[in-house]
Amino acid sequence: MSKDTGTDAHSSESHVADRHDLIRVHGARVNNLKDVSVELPKRRLTVFTGVSGSGKSSLVFGTIAAESQRMINETYSAFVQGFMPTIARPDVDVLEGLTTAIVVDQQRLGADPRSTVGTATDTNAMLRILFSRLGTPYIGPPSAFAFNVPKRVASGAMSIDKGKGEKVVVTKAVYHGGMCARCEGRGTASDIDLTQLYDDSKALGDGAFTIPGWKQDSFWTTRVYTDSGILDPKKPIRDFTAEEMAEFLHGEPRKVKVDGVNLNYEGLIPKIQKSMLSKDKDSLQPHVRAFVERAVAFTSCPECGGSRLSEEARSSKIGGVSIADACAMEVRDLAAWIRGLDEPSVAPLLAKLLHTLDSIVRIGLGYLSLDRPAGTLSGGEGQRIKMIRHLGSSLTDTTYVFDEPTTGLHPYDISRMNDLLLELRDKGNTVLVVEHKPETIAIADHIVDIGPRAGSGGGQVMFEGTLDGLRAGGTVTGRHFDDRAAVKDTVRKPNGHLEIRGASTHNLA
Repeated sequence: MSKDTGTDAHSSESHVADRHDLIRVHGARVNNLKDVSVELPKRRLTVFTGVSGSGKSSLVFGTIAAESQRMINETYSAFVQGFMPTIARPDVDVLEGLTTAIVVDQQRLGADPRSTVGTATDTNAMLRILFSRLGTPYIGPPSAFAFNVPKRVASGAMSIDKGKGEKVVVTKAVYHGGMCARCEGRGTASDIDLTQLYDDSKALGDGAFTIPGWKQDSFWTTRVYTDSGILDPKKPIRDFTAEEMAEFLHGEPRKVKVDGVNLNYEGLIPKIQKSMLSKDKDSLQPHVRAFVERAVAFTSCPECGGSRLSEEARSSKIGGVSIADACAMEVRDLAAWIRGLDEPSVAPLLAKLLHTLDSIVRIGLGYLSLDRPAGTLSGGEGQRIKMIRHLGSSLTDTTYVFDEPTTGLHPYDISRMNDLLLELRDKGNTVLVVEHKPETIAIADHIVDIGPRAGSGGGQVMFEGTLDGLRAGGTVTGRHFDDRAAVKDTVRKPNGHLEIRGASTHNLA
């Protein structure tokens, strides 16, 4: 392939497109901002600092990121927009030079109980490919190792007529999946205390249900049992026959009609499992969570031992290690195991997987395992896990917005977080960070200091420029930038002890 090397292809004059190298904000008045105007360089790391409540988030999240996301949403059809959250245009006079904004905040990762560190970082997907290529015995494609895909077998008959008479062909298809059938890929089995669901001395029509939110006149909960004609609403539950009790607790799903309304009837146990137990417990409303904790006992699945995978998926191994074993390792140990695999046929895959694992270690999360439920991560851990996903992305010229990414980190880990922020920038992205830590402010290409105080006393740009300018600028941040808290020479004497014995949750040993 030849390339044009003439002066037209590589002109010494800058292209007109290169002039759009700034994000311009003029007259921002979101929340406490007072006609704020700033010009932020693209493909650089900009840190927004200032006292808490000064308006940093209003400028970064409420103005720049919000308008970018609103404009992206408007590219979809009106039908699709109807399913999206409505984002109002920020109160700002001019916003120019925006690029696609990706917000990496400290909100918890998804509440789906099947969401893990491995699924959130895409390392599970790469491991599935690896085991489908190298695992012995061979059990199928990557989906055969997926704990969120059930194995399905379908069969049927097909009639073919090519003008020479009808021919019947019987077919059978196997759709591979690695989900444990017992726990449905959740890793835990639930034992429900039926006495917490209903009062068996009462009839269904007399308020027998004791489940939070199940009102007597609700079509979707109570009335589907009392008015569907399947069960006797005037008969005390304790007087149900074995058949009636089986129908009440484990009845198969089917369509019913109540007062002209089409409803889905199913047994009480599967209904509770789908409505309450299929979600992360911590994401439930407080009163529902209290009910679940009272009514349900969660134990490790006896079939898969908590690995979420079927016996077939666990049987395929590489060097004596199954995919369940690999996901249970600490990430630093898994990286060492991957590094020891010498398989030229999958070298690009191993390099990509190892890069992701090493990034998790570099960001200070090497103690996690890939099977760790995402809902158990702290806000800071979740934010860093999201960051790993974006480090492996092929997108460039994107605006990444971070909300205090160093919160709760050890000073050693702060330096590693800074390296990852710079790595995102060096891939050609614009990185905007709301931050207080001097170590992160110091690596910024551009600094915006909002102040001077919080609330109505803030909302103004006190300084915009480099670190040296901030130090000499006389702002609150500049004056205290080099202050460091001293360790006390003497500490208070304890007057007792809090004993903890046998703690073994997650990585405790």
